[in-house]
Amino acid sequence: MLLLKNGLVVTGDGRTLYEKASVLIDDEGDIAYVGERVDDTVEAKAEVVDCTGKAVMPGMINHHQHGVTFGPIFASGLKNYGRERIIELLDRNLLQGHTTTMNVDGFATMDEVKETQANHPMRLKTATTHLPINYQAALECDGKGLSEVHKAMTAEKMIEQGAVCIGEVGGGHTLGGGGQDYLYIPKKVKEVKGIDIDYMQARKMKLAVLGRFIEKSYYNRDIVAAALEDAGLASIMTPEECRDIIWETTYASVQVALDGYKEAAKEAIRLDVPLMCHNAPTSMKKVHEIAKMGVKHFIACHSNYLFTKDEAVENGKYLKEFYGVILDAAVHDPFGQKHLVATPENLFAFYENDLIDILSTDFANGQCDSMLKAIEEATKRNLVSLPKAVAQGTTNVTEALPKIAPRLGLLAPGYIADVLVVNYPNVSEVERIYIGGKLIAKDGVKVCNDPPTRW
Repeated sequence: MLLLKNGLVVTGDGRTLYEKASVLIDDEGDIAYVGERVDDTVEAKAEVVDCTGKAVMPGMINHHQHGVTFGPIFASGLKNYGRERIIELLDRNLLQGHTTTMNVDGFATMDEVKETQANHPMRLKTATTHLPINYQAALECDGKGLSEVHKAMTAEKMIEQGAVCIGEVGGGHTLGGGGQDYLYIPKKVKEVKGIDIDYMQARKMKLAVLGRFIEKSYYNRDIVAAALEDAGLASIMTPEECRDIIWETTYASVQVALDGYKEAAKEAIRLDVPLMCHNAPTSMKKVHEIAKMGVKHFIACHSNYLFTKDEAVENGKYLKEFYGVILDAAVHDPFGQKHLVATPENLFAFYENDLIDILSTDFANGQCDSMLKAIEEATKRNLVSLPKAVAQGTTNVTEALPKIAPRLGLLAPGYIADVLVVNYPNVSEVERIYIGGKLIAKDGVKVCNDPPTRW
């Protein structure tokens, strides 16, 4: 037995916080007791970890992550980064306090997910977008990671084999989002002009040609010329060259990807599974259209992303009030790298307006901040209570996605002991990570590589 003693215990139910309590884990890796008193005879038989000054909470369930399987990545079906980099990304997620992570690169097969899981202790689940129009959108953008095996797979087969939901439908790579900024536009500029550009230069090119709503009719030569001057690229390419690069890399897949929303919604209704869709200015109208179709557990991904703050709040309120859409707020990287998202303003606005149903990290080119970092910063600003914030990353996720983490996300008798011991109030500083009652990481170092044995 394992006794995590005298910590501030947050159970994950959204309400309960014990100022000084203990969590008892039995030899099977289940939670046996949570409360303020432990029998002396039980304590005498247990391995005791003193959690004074620490917080004890459920492991975070990160339901939106890319690049974490040995399959193709992103909505574009890109060839993956290689096994070493994939394991690095899994390790990063784990050490951030995410004990379960879901792959939303929807073209991986279940065999690829299982093979990845065999190489890592963090629980790994997957979504699916194995649907005809989604395949077409991937091929318009990239598709080089898609084999005949991937193309022959269907969403229905994936759900039968254990996929959690349909998603992420759309994405930054096929809908003109951040993936274009850090990958496809710089790659094309290198190919055509022989120079390297950074993601900010790429973003300026994209927005100048297509605008924030990614519309081909937006193009204006004078606007593009001014943007190229601002980005230090005026001597490198003409406005027409910039236009052609952006139309080829970014716009080509957009309409096809948007058409894939309705296809995915119909399949989610037919299979009675949750649906996760990319929600951004480009896809906002399509998200509203799909919301009217009656999909059970319809999740609007990263609803705080790419919109202005006012747009994000207004759109989020509308989706929740009129359609009952589940709003996902993504952390991205505003506390660390600040590359994809420079400020947490939109995230904090979602906390302030009580719009967050579930919390995830998204990818941020592999540099995302942790869910716990968002929780830490929001609670320090009194934007949300700690119990409620923890639930948004645990039990709320299990309710939105019933197959993602059965018997997980809650510190209560009978639940599997995926448990974190973190500093308090700096909850992003993770000291101990237990999965199934087994110590997996301590003080920022992974100490066990064994995959989980119990679900």
